[in-house]
Amino acid sequence: MKTSILTALLSLAFFLLHVALPAPLGYHRDELLYLALGRRPDFGFWSNPPMIGALSWFSQFFLGDSVFATRLFPALAGTLLVYLTLRTVQLLGGGNKSVLITGVAMIASVAWQRAFTMLQPVPFDILCWGALSLLLVRWLHAPGKFDWLWIGLVAGLGMLNKYTLVFWAAALFVALLLNGRWRILLTKDPWIALAASVAVFTPNLIWQYLHHWPVAAHMQELAESQLQNVQPMQFLTDQLLMHGVGLFVWLPGLLFLLLHPRMQSFRLLAWFFMALLGVFLLANGKSYYTLGAFPVLFAAGGVCYEHYLKPRWAIATAMVFIGLLALPLAPAGKPIWAAPKLSKYFQHPALEGGLRWEDGKIHALPQDYADMLGWPEMAALATKALKIHGQTDDIMIYAENYGQAGAVELLGKPPVPVCSFSDSYRLWAPEYLPPGVQNMVYINDELGEDIQALFTDIQLIGSVQDTFAREFGTSVYLCRKPKSDFGPFWSQRVREVRADR
Repeated sequence: MKTSILTALLSLAFFLLHVALPAPLGYHRDELLYLALGRRPDFGFWSNPPMIGALSWFSQFFLGDSVFATRLFPALAGTLLVYLTLRTVQLLGGGNKSVLITGVAMIASVAWQRAFTMLQPVPFDILCWGALSLLLVRWLHAPGKFDWLWIGLVAGLGMLNKYTLVFWAAALFVALLLNGRWRILLTKDPWIALAASVAVFTPNLIWQYLHHWPVAAHMQELAESQLQNVQPMQFLTDQLLMHGVGLFVWLPGLLFLLLHPRMQSFRLLAWFFMALLGVFLLANGKSYYTLGAFPVLFAAGGVCYEHYLKPRWAIATAMVFIGLLALPLAPAGKPIWAAPKLSKYFQHPALEGGLRWEDGKIHALPQDYADMLGWPEMAALATKALKIHGQTDDIMIYAENYGQAGAVELLGKPPVPVCSFSDSYRLWAPEYLPPGVQNMVYINDELGEDIQALFTDIQLIGSVQDTFAREFGTSVYLCRKPKSDFGPFWSQRVREVRADR
């Protein structure tokens, strides 16, 4: 079989896997935010560059906002990543056997299954890194015939999707020094690439400047609330475990790049991976931040298998081994069952690490899965509160976090404004409410003292009862009859939130 046909078939298999399997848990918390960005496209957002908003707008405009439609573009991104990785295999000198091993390992990887399941910047970030790896391989394969402008353009597009491309550039710089290829920095090529990437990224830089650099405030919030819980040993352990059986391909690939004479021309790629680990350890990066560096290691792993396993039966045995080991791990990559069955599945001691959330504690479900639960129940409670109130011209909805706000907007479609001070919702919060708005539907896990002090009539409508949901216990209140004019109180709170950034 021609290598091009085999590459296409394996890529198609990855796509079919992602669109054919059931999705019983619904929208993810972050998907609700990114769908909201798509309803308000801009050149930048509080915690994201503009690309995810543009993709979300395109998806909703042409495909709708169902769970299936929302997740189609991530599945396509994963499919393209598999294709680019298999093309990388060929540039590294691999044939059909290498392509088969790499393709099966990519399909079997728990990390790829999870990453390309949801609409978020991560799948497109990994795709961008995979494209950059392919370009680096092209440069290493034929330095005199390569145009670095392509790296600059792709990196610029990547920066429009996720700011982690800064770490990619830092790791590449270190790798060039460690690998002895630093002389390329004395030529004009990488600097032309840098100028091209900045030019592509400039619209978001202008937006950041005009909005007083919200990315800086977001990074500070992230460091204080999440990154401080990152432990170096856990970070390194996650690198070994997050691909599941993919470890048996990418790790040999790393060693093959690092040690085998055949890979001497491409050794920079191994130094890049190790430099990236060092950069993220210093920066307290999350474990999944490194995902974009793995595709080229999968590609090298396929070449490694072909080099050492000459007989066809040996390659076939390796493929069967990877496939059989991957089957029991499938629910860890995609939530193909309802929450109770998934919870029982994750009780296995070997899977306990997947139950650790950003708070550092062990829970009943992985955080991503728990973030897909409770939203319809919450939106229904908000709708119930509006019905009890009976009119819509004197009331608003406030949600404490962007998941709550996005869920009520998307699933409840209320005829009143939905506001929040969380993430990009703080950019959209009106400083002045329409005249006459004196009542509020309040969504939070507790009733704040400021709300209790402001309203005389506070009615608990209900709370999320799904014990598997991360939003379990979040309550919806109907707040009426303010003790003083609600408008000035709201305007003051908006000014305080915007001043904090």
